[in-house]
Amino acid sequence: MDTTQRVLVLPQEPIGTINPYLHGHFAEHLGELVYPGVWVGEDSPIPNTGGIRNDVVDALRPLEIPVLRWPGGCFADTYHWRDGIGPREKRPMRINVHWGMAEEANQFGTHEFVAFCRALGAEPYFAANIGSSAPEEMRDWIEYCNFAGNSTLAGERRANGAAEPFHVQHWGVGNENWGCGGNMSPEEYAAAFARFRTFVFPYSGTPLDGIACGPNGPDWRWTRRVLETLGPGRRRLMKGFAAHYYCGTAGTATEYTEAQWLELLAKAAAMEGMVIGHRAVMDEFDPERKIGLIFDEWGAWHPVEPGKPRGGLYQQNTVRDACVAALTLDVFHNHADKLYMANVAQLINVLQSLLLVEEDRCLKTPTYHVFDLYRPHKGARAVRLISEAETVSDGGAARDQCRACYLDKRPFALRAVQGSASVRDGKLCVTAVNSHPTQAVELELEVRQARLETLEVVTLAADDIHAHNTFARPDVVRLSKPATVQADGPRVRVPLPPGGVVRLRGPLG
Repeated sequence: MDTTQRVLVLPQEPIGTINPYLHGHFAEHLGELVYPGVWVGEDSPIPNTGGIRNDVVDALRPLEIPVLRWPGGCFADTYHWRDGIGPREKRPMRINVHWGMAEEANQFGTHEFVAFCRALGAEPYFAANIGSSAPEEMRDWIEYCNFAGNSTLAGERRANGAAEPFHVQHWGVGNENWGCGGNMSPEEYAAAFARFRTFVFPYSGTPLDGIACGPNGPDWRWTRRVLETLGPGRRRLMKGFAAHYYCGTAGTATEYTEAQWLELLAKAAAMEGMVIGHRAVMDEFDPERKIGLIFDEWGAWHPVEPGKPRGGLYQQNTVRDACVAALTLDVFHNHADKLYMANVAQLINVLQSLLLVEEDRCLKTPTYHVFDLYRPHKGARAVRLISEAETVSDGGAARDQCRACYLDKRPFALRAVQGSASVRDGKLCVTAVNSHPTQAVELELEVRQARLETLEVVTLAADDIHAHNTFARPDVVRLSKPATVQADGPRVRVPLPPGGVVRLRGPLG
């Protein structure tokens, strides 16, 4: 492979604004995410504020998380919100039937979750139970959270310590209702969505987004039949349509060959086909794009780490997972005109997490550093980026997994360098991934019809493609210190290590 890999940026070809919601996150009652990842209780020796871990808040706050989804996941459609309000000593003990029959003491409920969101500066996104509840349960939850006037439910919220409404805007109407949320057909779910959504009202000036359960991966049939069944009148009830796509695994979280490295990255890059495919089907019914396409669960899914409960989904996080996150975020930026929100799964200790905690220790994973690196893209205007890099994988595994992901029949390939670009206030931000597991490249960036001057360069890389952070060595994988490079007119060259992720920022001339 030629070690020089060229990327062309066209600032005069805007795609759309990168909604900050595309950098959203997800926290399910699952494994060690909530207990002890977020909640340790007010009496814990672990430093906390109102029972919420200080180290976790301190680590996450700089990311400026825009939106956080809760309480599930599969947990959502067995969750009854009243279990998680009122005096904690009186809350019922339940069983988490989806995740290992674990005890659920409901110490972390609506008020605690909203407090966590406020500590992070994130908007709450609630996933409501439609699989094992009636419409009035969701309706009452919304009134409890959002009504500022005089009602029994608003009074109960005040009695429980919240004088002012929570103003929760984002409400998922069920979760994975094609599976753990009820094993419904598309027609059954469409009827359930319309029924529940009919009784969901905005209160006290809080806008309300009714988010419907979208497809699992490349299930075009689900998307088409839900929208078709709803018809034009009932489709107006839908603000968002939430798909899920997990690129899965190849090998294990920390043990994989070079071929398995490429296999997983190809599966991650196949997210582009998911976005294009489902938006194309949605456009047939919603050409004005009033319904936002959402991917509120995405990421890698490796076998559980040895010594951890199978139902807890605890896994390590390596530089390969960082590349999965970077490739996926680049896809979202390159299709910013097609997407409304996305939520990586999950926040702490579970699946592709940003943080791992153990007792009083907290570390940042390589995936955390990617979200940190990509922060300048949020709210900027995405512009077209063309990678002329060589192919390092034909994407066969990904193509087999998602079948005809590209409705326009383009061949699927994973290129050595892929990335995204955005512009804000005359400043260019480019992020790129070297997908090759062993070969460093020289990235040649060219900007069409503009000039570059000096650029700040920050890189995420490691000496080993299996590198990851542990509590004994928490900084094996971390961001480099910013460096400055001088451009040559419209071009600049920077080294990009194997499996590395880079960000270049600087003014456009």
